[in-house]
This record gives sequence, C-alpha cells and structure tokens, in this order.
Amino acid sequence: MNDRASMLDRVRAADFTLIDAGLYLNTHPDCPGGLDLFRRAQSERQAAVRAYEAVYGPLTVDAAQATGAWDWTASPWPWEMEG
Repeated sequence: MNDRASMLDRVRAADFTLIDAGLYLNTHPDCPGGLDLFRRAQSERQAAVRAYEAVYGPLTVDAAQATGAWDWTASPWPWEMEG
C-alpha cells in the first residue's frame, strides 16, 4: 500500500469511528465514554484530513481553494490514482 492509500485509510477509519460513535450517541446521549470516543474520532479525522490535504490537495470540494482559479479539478480523480 502506498502512502496516499495509507493516508486515505486513516481518514476512512476516523470517518467510520465518528459515524459509529454518532449513531451510538443517538441512543445514549449522556454516555461519557461515547462522547469521549466521538471527540477523539473528530480530532483524529481533522488531523488525518489536514495531513492528507497538505500533501495531495483537497479531499472534498469544501476544502478547495478558490484563489485565482478554480483548482478542484486539478487533482487526480479517484480512478486516476494508483492502485
């Protein structure tokens, strides 16, 4: 697995944990452990996304920089990436 794929896996793992913790909190809103897990996953996801975007560019359209010219389409599309 290359570095790009590894970094994306880190984002996906944090996404999964964040969504799972959110679903758990829907039925257990006062659970301190659930809230802690959600906050940790949120921080992990933010760090993983920042690390990925620093190297490979925006991961989602809301992170695209609209300075000078629209550069969202300048990055390779998922099917253009290796592996």
